[in-house]
Amino acid sequence: MIQRIQSIYLAIAAVLCLVYLFTPSIEVNDLINAAQNYPILMGLTVVSAIISLADIFLFRNRPLQMNVGRLNLLLILGLIGYAVFMELSDGDFTPVVGAFIPLGFLLLNLLAVRAINSDEKLVRDSDRLR
Repeated sequence: MIQRIQSIYLAIAAVLCLVYLFTPSIEVNDLINAAQNYPILMGLTVVSAIISLADIFLFRNRPLQMNVGRLNLLLILGLIGYAVFMELSDGDFTPVVGAFIPLGFLLLNLLAVRAINSDEKLVRDSDRLR
């Protein structure tokens, strides 16, 4: 159902993705830019937000919801890797506060996958008792 805790985690993760787009987070050549100025980062962030929102409505099929959440985890890891690569491309690493936002939606997505997994285990255990 939509009111489960993983739905809240996924909704907050989607909001954090959109916040990351407009928050200054990358410093390249002494210019602090937001993710919206880099097409690959913007694309990965928007796709991650869309997947998080779509994952909320897959509550009827928990195994699919869990697999989509894992796919989103890989996408977020790719986003973080590319952001670090962009940060290191000019030779120095000076993280800005907004650079840590992807870790937040990575953590929230991980918590959602764990909650979906615990729901699936609960359903399997109750089926075994019948």
